[in-house]
Order: sequence, then structure tokens, then C-alpha cells
Amino acid sequence: MNRHLLSAVLAGSLAGSLLLTAPEAQAAPAPVLPATSHSSAPQAVDIAVTPEGFTAPSVLRPGAVTFRVRSTDPAGAWIGLVRLRPGVTLETYLADLRRAMGDDPGAGGRAVARDVEMLGGTAVAHAPAAATLYVTPGTYYLVDFRDVDLPDLADRVRRLTVPPGWPVQVPRPSAPTSRITLRDSAFDVLGVLSGPVRVVNRSRQHNEAMLMPVRPRTTLADLDAFFEAVDAGRDPGAQPFTGGPTGVVPLSPGRSAVLETQLPSGTYALVTWVRDLDSGSMFAARGMRALVTVQG
Repeated sequence: MNRHLLSAVLAGSLAGSLLLTAPEAQAAPAPVLPATSHSSAPQAVDIAVTPEGFTAPSVLRPGAVTFRVRSTDPAGAWIGLVRLRPGVTLETYLADLRRAMGDDPGAGGRAVARDVEMLGGTAVAHAPAAATLYVTPGTYYLVDFRDVDLPDLADRVRRLTVPPGWPVQVPRPSAPTSRITLRDSAFDVLGVLSGPVRVVNRSRQHNEAMLMPVRPRTTLADLDAFFEAVDAGRDPGAQPFTGGPTGVVPLSPGRSAVLETQLPSGTYALVTWVRDLDSGSMFAARGMRALVTVQG
């Protein structure tokens, strides 16, 4: 999702399974692992985002983890968890990410797909949200994709380690009551979303699921006209959204996440800002959009 694009589009309406195997240069002391819990709930990580960045724990235990995100930044936050593929450096990935979210979305996006596995995460605007993911031993990075154009992006990224040899009963997240399935050019979704929502990527490439509040009487034709204009590089004119995106940031194929939000009840557009890596066109401009009712 391009921060510049969203800022321009939404002006006036509201204020991205393999473990990194490179050895450390020096032996490090054993990490202090988070305390175990006898609860069936996932371990929780609270992330508060400001314009200056965010903090996160450096160590997680394996299993389900819920990233609970809130932001006081007017630009919101798009917090995603990624795992570098063998031989890829963080610097390479961040350079490719800048290309993908900048002026080279095609080649940059393909490079990003080669660089990392995307486990998802959550985007928030004005309302907090949470995403529950599953992690296994390895090294991960939390990235706020909102920061991709900032010169200190690398300093804002947070490294997380899930050490091996930590026996823990795999906890389960709350049973989702709704489901969104990402297909190659469409969302499989019922018209009403309530409670936790499981988002599953069954498409051939990474993709996302974003909920955006819309103006009264917005139609699918309105969404189509908007995204067709954006995809073609034209001024979309009056846009249908009244707020920023809340949802699950890009998931690699086969990945899933459980989304919980504090969105007010109402009508939302379910959209993706991701482009097809083969054609370069926006999936939303090809009909990957829906209107849904969120029941808070």
C-alpha cells in the first residue's frame, strides 16, 4: 500500500516460512523468554505507534501471538510481520520494499515476494485492531509499511526472535465467527462481518484485506470507478471513503490471520491496494472489492 497514494486519495476525509540462518558474529547470552501462561489465549503483544515509531519485544515464544495495535499517528499504522528467506539481508528487503511501494511496483513487488514470507499483521486508522498469527522458531521483523519512504526506515524496523527448544502447548485464538478468503481476483465473503474474522490467502501471490468506511449510498459501481481511475493514474475525483484502512496487511499464499477490530458498526468497503505481480494492475480495479456490513 503506497503511503503517498493513500494520502492524496484520502486528503480531506481523514486527517507484505523460512528462517534466517546467518550466524551471529558473537555468541549472545540466552534470551529471557516471555512467561508462560496456562490460559488457552495466545500470547499478546501491545504495539503503540506514534509518528516517531513503535516498540516491540525482542523475543516471542512459539505458537499463536496476537499483535494488538493502536496508533496516535494521523497516518495510522500498517504493522506487518515478515521472515527473510535464506541469504536475503534486511537491507535488500527494505530496498525492494521501497521499490514495490514506490515507482516500481511490478519488479519491486516480485522482488519482495522472493525476499520474504509475509505472515500478515494489522493496519489501523483511528480504531485499534489486532491480528493473531502463528510463529515457529526463527528470526522475524516487524515493519510499519507506513514508514517505507522515511530515511530512517531501517532504524524503525523491530527484530523478533522465537528461540528453539521452548516447549509450549500451542494456544488457539478465539474461534472466528466470520471468514474472508482471498482468491486471485475476488474476495469470498458473506455480507456481514461480526466478531473475530479469519482472513485466508488462497491466491497465487501475497494479498491483503482492508476495511474502509464509505459514504452513505456508496455502490460497487462507485468503488469500481474510483479504483479504475487510480489504476490508470487519473484523478479519481470525489472518493467514496470517509476513513483510513483497518485490516490484515499482506499475507503470503497459504497464510492466514485472525482479525479483531473495534470498528463502529456500519457499511465498509472490503478492498485491497495490492497489484497483480504479472499484469501490474490493481486487483481492486479488476473487481476484487465488496461492500460489507460490520457488526460491532
